[in-house]
Amino acid sequence: MYIHVGGDIILPINRIVGIFPYVEEALPKDTLAFLENQTIQKTCIGNVTDAIKSVIVTNHHVYYSPVSTQTLYKRSTENVLDRLFEEEETNG
Repeated sequence: MYIHVGGDIILPINRIVGIFPYVEEALPKDTLAFLENQTIQKTCIGNVTDAIKSVIVTNHHVYYSPVSTQTLYKRSTENVLDRLFEEEETNG
């Protein structure tokens, strides 16, 4: 299963560690330090000049997304539900 997180980025759901809302003024210092460290290590993907609404953390990268956490959640659950319905139809 995959999820479209914005732009031309599609991620396998099983590699996503977490999806977090991005409101820079409300982020804890530890989170900001983590994101800065990932930027320095060049593991961040996405355009930070765009309106960032969420941060997706995977096993190896951090993705900045213009898509809200609510929309990403809906996309991930819709994909799972679609697959379940497809399996039911296939299995009769």
